[in-house]
Amino acid sequence: MKTKKHVFGAWLFSIALLCASCNSDNLKDEAMYTFTGETVASFCKNTPQLSMFYDMMEACGAVRLMSIYGHYTCFPPTNQAIETYLAEHGMTWEEMPREVMQKIVYSCTIRNEMQEFGTTDFVEGSLSSPSLADRFIIISFRNNELGQREILVNKTSVIESPDNEVHNGVVHVVDRVIEPSEENFLQVLSAHGSFDIWARIYEASGLDVGMNALYDESYVPMEGSAFEKCKLGWTMFCEPDSVLLAEGLQLSGDTLAAVETFARRWYGNEELGNYRHESNPLNKFVAYHILNRQMSTSSFIYTGFTTAASYKTKSYEYYETMLRHRLMEIKAGNLINTQKDGRSVTLDEASSNIDVANGFIHSLENLLVYDEEIMVSDVLHKRIRFDFYSIPPQLTNNNIRWQLLGSTGTTVSSDFCGEYFWYNTGSTLTLWASDDWTNYQADEMLISGPMYDFKLRMLPVPPGNYEIRLGYRAEAWRGIAQLFIDGQIAGIPVDLTIGYNGAQNDPRIGYVHDEDTRDNGVENDKIMRNHGYMKAPNSIYTGQEGGKTLRDMSACLRIIIGQYSFDEYGPHEFRAKNMDDKGGGREFHADYLEYIPVDMLRDEDRE
Repeated sequence: MKTKKHVFGAWLFSIALLCASCNSDNLKDEAMYTFTGETVASFCKNTPQLSMFYDMMEACGAVRLMSIYGHYTCFPPTNQAIETYLAEHGMTWEEMPREVMQKIVYSCTIRNEMQEFGTTDFVEGSLSSPSLADRFIIISFRNNELGQREILVNKTSVIESPDNEVHNGVVHVVDRVIEPSEENFLQVLSAHGSFDIWARIYEASGLDVGMNALYDESYVPMEGSAFEKCKLGWTMFCEPDSVLLAEGLQLSGDTLAAVETFARRWYGNEELGNYRHESNPLNKFVAYHILNRQMSTSSFIYTGFTTAASYKTKSYEYYETMLRHRLMEIKAGNLINTQKDGRSVTLDEASSNIDVANGFIHSLENLLVYDEEIMVSDVLHKRIRFDFYSIPPQLTNNNIRWQLLGSTGTTVSSDFCGEYFWYNTGSTLTLWASDDWTNYQADEMLISGPMYDFKLRMLPVPPGNYEIRLGYRAEAWRGIAQLFIDGQIAGIPVDLTIGYNGAQNDPRIGYVHDEDTRDNGVENDKIMRNHGYMKAPNSIYTGQEGGKTLRDMSACLRIIIGQYSFDEYGPHEFRAKNMDDKGGGREFHADYLEYIPVDMLRDEDRE
């Protein structure tokens, strides 16, 4: 069993680690260019109302850091904000420890390799890069008593002076010190005021015990790794007390017994009274509300360049919850488990993005349950496409997913993703992404090496008959791989080079552009399926060749791996192993996978 480090006793230690890693003495020489014009540091120095914040920067050694090249976004508090902070914490300026100054400076500053964040980049939710304190900064909006639009940071700090552009970033001056929560989920729920029932049932379930950690202590970084730590996190969806009561929960003295009785409608009658058992209905009710990755409301769905404009309102993601092998669907607009008739579970956006030391709490407007009949026959009875990056929560928790790393890329060790993704010592893994490529959600995994062998734990779908497909782009430098599903060989080895110079030129695929057919490609789709291939989806967009969807890119294909019957809930395993003897440069392109119920093949759309 993996051991976890308790977050709250270790908070100052983790801040010290972050400060050490961000110290300007440790920066590469090429990053040490300093500007003669205004920088984040000099702006704070030259702005009288930020003099105390600048003194903090000097005290913790951050002046040099924020005087050099980079893309910084800083939310410095005014002198009055710092005076208020001191009064609220019962200390004087002279008594403020250096560690607290570090924490304040790093908690309000983001350093990004690609961009700074102006107010035009703000959406409800968190900014896409964490602060130097390794915490996400939450943005929200409101109208003040004069009807004027205000931007809030972490729900409490109002931006007084936005978009002060400097050579190495942008400065947004705020009226309160930004203080990320240091409390765990149970503490936040208990103190909130709207989630008293949830605080009771969450604690009774025992799930809180395993959710008090910042980092996975069992992770040992490989030499030269960009990730010295493996960060953990969670997301919790909660109904306020008023919603639970409106949805039919009847309290009659014993809250836990009442919720257990309420939950039996969907989660059965096993282990009654044993709230910590995973088969208990109360435990299942709680578990289905939790994801093992931390996401604000702006992080559920990919909203980037590579989604076709006509499809942006239809985008979706599937996440495995802490209820064993049960999925949650989230669609554009943050609609949860949308049914065919349009009904869904919705969020109260204004009351969501509640900050926890290692995650977020989101407030629901109606009841969230895994209704077996509705989920199996409706919500999940459809094509389920998922990006390789979407499976390991570690890639979300460590801010790897949806980051445009370009040609530099990054990598992680074989054990970084735990049970979700593994590769052997004969493999080299590259994680990268770019809007200029032809990938689903912009990113891809490349696994290369003369003996590469890797496994991905796929999404656990309901029992049924499914076709499974692999999405990729053919290239001359790909290779030949043997595919496996659940440990069983899936057909003959596949050659990922076929069609690299245009699948329309290769009779083994049979690709014909839709515009070159009389029926807009209907018959050609059937011909390609007979060859074991499909065109890529119409919902994925690329700027290449003047801009088009991947369906019109003949090198972008789907391989039909096969049809499979699953008798019970459970995760499934995709594996690929090198079968090419042409040298170590060959690689496997891991972009996305698909499940589709076999009974839906005839009427499948092109999206």
